[in-house]
Amino acid sequence: MKKYICIYMAIIVLNACTTDYLDVSPLNEVSDATFWKTEEDAELALAGCYNMWETWSNIIFLDAMSDNAYDQHFAWQLLGNGQFLPSTYFPNWYDSNTARWFLYTKIRKYNSFLIKIDGVEMDEDLKEQYKAEVRFLRAYDYFNKAMFYGDIPLVTKILPPDAIVARTPVAEVNQFILEELAEISTLLPAQNNIASGGHITAGAALALKARLELYLGMYEEAMEDAQKVIDMDYELYPDYRNLFLPGNGENNKEAILQINYIKNFIPNRFFPQLFMPRTEGGWSTLNGTKSLVDTYEMLSGKPIDDPTSGYDPDQPFANRDLRLAMTLNYTGQEWNGRYYNALDQFLPDGSKNPDYHNEGNASRAGMNIKKYIKPISLSDNQLYDVNVQVIRLAEMYLTYAEAAVELGKNTDYALTLINQLRDRGGLPPAANLTQALVRRERRVELALEGLRFFDIKRWDIGATALNGPVYGSPLGSLNYNTGEVTWSSELIKLEDRTFYPERNYLLPIPLYEIDVSGMTQNPGY
Repeated sequence: MKKYICIYMAIIVLNACTTDYLDVSPLNEVSDATFWKTEEDAELALAGCYNMWETWSNIIFLDAMSDNAYDQHFAWQLLGNGQFLPSTYFPNWYDSNTARWFLYTKIRKYNSFLIKIDGVEMDEDLKEQYKAEVRFLRAYDYFNKAMFYGDIPLVTKILPPDAIVARTPVAEVNQFILEELAEISTLLPAQNNIASGGHITAGAALALKARLELYLGMYEEAMEDAQKVIDMDYELYPDYRNLFLPGNGENNKEAILQINYIKNFIPNRFFPQLFMPRTEGGWSTLNGTKSLVDTYEMLSGKPIDDPTSGYDPDQPFANRDLRLAMTLNYTGQEWNGRYYNALDQFLPDGSKNPDYHNEGNASRAGMNIKKYIKPISLSDNQLYDVNVQVIRLAEMYLTYAEAAVELGKNTDYALTLINQLRDRGGLPPAANLTQALVRRERRVELALEGLRFFDIKRWDIGATALNGPVYGSPLGSLNYNTGEVTWSSELIKLEDRTFYPERNYLLPIPLYEIDVSGMTQNPGY
């Protein structure tokens, strides 16, 4: 682990010194005369491939594309409300060095590694492991590209940055991903994330394969691969809240694939400030929605629309699935030595309430994101070291359970998996495995982990989930002494969304890419 951290730090230093080395040119362009000679060169290049293979924003902010969240500052919201256009500039997926789409700089880097490492004299088994890790990173990148854009260029060799490549049918891209992951899983060690020191493992390859198989309706295959991962050395983390907080990296055996951050070495810069309440100097960028809140069951184990559930609209957050209060910060919750309050404009002393939902950088929805966030001083903001979950064991439980429901087989075993997640949320065991139960559990368990939009897409529920008004918290007033809230039936309205079914859930091809390559636009734009 320490060796890997040192290599990672070295690549960050190189990145600061020569951006071209990592972000634009293939790795061989440093100097073939001096590089790609030794095992140490291969390790350094491997760390370069891991550098920014994924970012936390591409995980957490993806829920703003869905009915789970509202983004009040960035372009993610345009992805969710139907206003994202081919001309919209979106830096997360735009290559500013080449003015090209998809950030194919990563693909060039991966392809270069896979070709150049063959000439390095080193242990052959280790070489094959390194190649398998980079092949996974490439497969992961293609998975996301295909999910967002459909047909995409499939490139497996080194091309110049300005190369024009035709789009490959998405079915061929998906088949390539599945075949790559199947082979990769036989070449990588079957270790958990702790034992691997952050390297890609066989579990990660099989888990991503199971995710894609589920999305493609390949239920038998998804069930089989999910079970293989479940049988590996992973286990549910007992505390849902602390699973997503700094300090769990040494004992979190639930993580299958995560973005690792290390305090004082690889900190997650600016992460907490984006999400904390304004009182702490936060920007309240991502907000929870009423739609997400309504999905959490009562502690009775029944959904709130069940008349026997015990739900009281005058106390909408009371006696709910414990994961709700661990995911969202809403008025009346204890937070950083006070009761959080986004509903009253003024504090008891008559001064303005910084967290009032209409104030700048306060939560527009009246509900801040709490998952991943704990109170922290702004001076420590750039030292935040929470690891962001990309794939974890709970998703494999849910994958298996959904496949079981759709196939009508192994449902008793699948129900035991679901009930383990429910138990962690303080809920009683469910008696029957149903499609509604699995979908509800999937939404609340994986909230703000970047999967909800893909679920909406594959279930084809965009006409209801991504259309019409979006609401936040009910209005009300806080008793600052007791923490009790007098709730109103009126809701904070955030926006109206428009769903365009003709777009088939795909994003537009950027205009600048069409101008350069002449490729056709996706439908509906």
